[in-house]
Amino acid sequence: MSKRRGVAVAALTLGLLGALLLGRWLAGPAPEGGPAASGRSRDVRRPAPERPPGTDALVARLRRTRLVNGSEVYRKLGLEGDAAASSGAGARPDGFATTSPYGPPSGGVAPLPEPRSGEAPDDASDGAATSFPGRESVRRWYASLPGNTEVCGVRFLPPDRVGYRLQTFPDPESAHAAGYVITHRNHCGVCSSLRDLAVYLAQPDLTSPARSCARRLTAAGVKTCFMEDVGFEEPCAEAWAYNALHTRRVCAATCIGHYGVWAVLTNAISAPNTDGDGNLNPCLACDERASGPGFQYAAGRTRRSSGLTSAIARAEAEIYPVDHTRYFR
Repeated sequence: MSKRRGVAVAALTLGLLGALLLGRWLAGPAPEGGPAASGRSRDVRRPAPERPPGTDALVARLRRTRLVNGSEVYRKLGLEGDAAASSGAGARPDGFATTSPYGPPSGGVAPLPEPRSGEAPDDASDGAATSFPGRESVRRWYASLPGNTEVCGVRFLPPDRVGYRLQTFPDPESAHAAGYVITHRNHCGVCSSLRDLAVYLAQPDLTSPARSCARRLTAAGVKTCFMEDVGFEEPCAEAWAYNALHTRRVCAATCIGHYGVWAVLTNAISAPNTDGDGNLNPCLACDERASGPGFQYAAGRTRRSSGLTSAIARAEAEIYPVDHTRYFR
């Protein structure tokens, strides 16, 4: 082998290794163990919040519940698996029951909405990209958020209060009138089950386990880890896996440009998550723009929409008030 060819082979090998390491790093979710938080938030790390008294008993009881209309809830999202979708942005990986909320793109972009009253303004309002491509249903829903008052409600079935139904209501008053207990803001999705809520309650900081899962090399491996190591139900695990894989695919260049190649390849990230004004850095903002809408649409439940705090300090107005002890009263 000539010296020139040897150098080329070595360079190619290093490039492939670097791409692999980069892909695995970029698969890691944003700081709160999911899509980057929208809005301006101080980059302040704090110990995982203490769980209120009685949390263990509540978690144990939530884990014994059974969602009886999950298929109905998931079908309304339009993300049911299609065996024919075997390639392209809308492909369904082997072993996945749902299709990706990020594709196939509908040929356009939707503007990021203005924040709800009382919430922090969007981090991309300084003139950066303020739109995202994706499914038409996701784009329409995300654009409607400023005036969206939907909530997801739970109603247990007699006599044992184990089986329950989920239903999306246009507003809290409608849910209460129908005898449902609100479990989170926005429509019901693939992470709205009470067993998935139990995961959030039991693990106030999912950052480490989520990053570990997201570094798996295959889509099936990422999903399996979210199910077996984190504890999510299968539909929710797929939403988390799709988010990790999509961010890796579309934000690579942005993250390299911000952190630098070496920092990304060695995972030696020292740059802050936000700037002095509380704006997300370009890498996390890319995740928010590109993956946040799809994840929120598919999952339904997020930590803050469920009234739960995390290891990153957030404005109180960003946390939707929910009393999860009401389910069993």
